[in-house]
Amino acid sequence: MKRLVIALVALVAVGLIALVGWRIFEHFDQQDKIKNANKSCATFDVQNPSATLPAGFTLPAGQKLLDATKAGATTIVFASLPGVRADLVAIRDSVVQELAASGYQMTAHDQEPTFEADATLTRAGVSDSINVRPLCSGRVVVRYTLH
Repeated sequence: MKRLVIALVALVAVGLIALVGWRIFEHFDQQDKIKNANKSCATFDVQNPSATLPAGFTLPAGQKLLDATKAGATTIVFASLPGVRADLVAIRDSVVQELAASGYQMTAHDQEPTFEADATLTRAGVSDSINVRPLCSGRVVVRYTLH
């Protein structure tokens, strides 16, 4: 009986440690996503002058190209647009709707409202994704991962 109680206490302790550890990770992960949300956009909403969009991809209306980086067959594009933390899910949905006009179809989505909103999209059998996060005061950033 004593071994059973010790095993049960140990199991509860491990579960509690895992739960607290996960919550601490989530807290700091969320804080990193919004760390600049209330800061001036002077240093964050700046375009890289050499940034160019990949052939065949056009940003939805109202978005400002910030940067584009190519790594093999993948291009990561960062664009900004007006918005606040409360708008992230609506902005994601709006971007998905605008991309639908270019042949994209949303296959999955996820969100942590006020922290980030994601969507997986396909076009011509290729899977791409978007991530919307706060950028700075009054602006959000959309990260496009294009394959």
